[in-house]
Amino acid sequence: MSGMIFLLCFTIIFPVTQSGSIQKYEQKSPFAPKCYTSFPSEIFLIQCDDVNVNDLTGMIEEEVKNFSDGKTTIDILRIRNLSTENEKLSQNWINTTSFRISQLEMISGEIDSIENNAFRGYAFEDLKTLQLQGMKIERLQEGTFEGLQSLTLLDLSRCEVNHINENALKAVAATLRMLFVNQMVLPFNSTNLTGTVTLPELVTILMTFNKMSNVDVGSFTQIPNIKTLYLDDNKIEHIDCGNFEKMTLVNRLYLNDNLLTTLDPCVFGDGVINNLEPNSLHLWNNKWNCNCDLDWLKQLKIGEIIADDPKCASHSNLPFENVNFCEKETAVKI
Repeated sequence: MSGMIFLLCFTIIFPVTQSGSIQKYEQKSPFAPKCYTSFPSEIFLIQCDDVNVNDLTGMIEEEVKNFSDGKTTIDILRIRNLSTENEKLSQNWINTTSFRISQLEMISGEIDSIENNAFRGYAFEDLKTLQLQGMKIERLQEGTFEGLQSLTLLDLSRCEVNHINENALKAVAATLRMLFVNQMVLPFNSTNLTGTVTLPELVTILMTFNKMSNVDVGSFTQIPNIKTLYLDDNKIEHIDCGNFEKMTLVNRLYLNDNLLTTLDPCVFGDGVINNLEPNSLHLWNNKWNCNCDLDWLKQLKIGEIIADDPKCASHSNLPFENVNFCEKETAVKI
């Protein structure tokens, strides 16, 4: 997971403290709604907590008036526990021509559906990062992300999504580069992740802690230029042949911390295996049954293609290098 942490540090601006914030809405009770502005390292961040959607736009507009030099772009808008009518995020929930948003973080809350074109409008025209974390959203429709013409990162972590329309990502297909689908509340599989939409710019996918047991064939065929794929910390026992055979550009594949006992080379295909770079495969902490069918993986370890130190559950958890995979009897090289 260290590779993932490194990536995230340079992709997402993490939460900051509230020190130095400008308070425009004084709390009249411990639970009063509020918006406030912070300027950490010249980043213009507005955070709104426990706000009703009917008050949200006006409160944000008041905060933007505090920006220096006539700046009207919000670097980060973080909204926690937004309340809406019928738990739905509707069109024009932010309706303004006074500001634009670069990164939108929506965290928790009771919202369980997003109306088509909810992200269409002036405020979202330059939106590059959309994080919908810990939401109760169950379905992503074809028009869910309409209007996000500049989106490069979509984060759906800790949501309750159980259905993705086959064209749900069509609106952002030309720009989306990173997709995070982590710690989903319901068991989540990769099969319908991209549907029938080709995502030529998508280079990084994180699908960790999702309780996946299988990676079905065709899961990633619509992502021709993927370079980094995180499938670690699931419960994967089987990966179908041909699943990764089109990933000729992949240079980081994380399969560690799963329940794999074997892996057929047909999963990758010769074209992918021959193009793998040093330290590109992560296979640690699986249940490897080290027999002759798996010897090709040992050769990848010897060739330093495998980055970590996988061990043979079938041979007392000895490292790959210390086991003769092709001897019928359990044999160990000392």
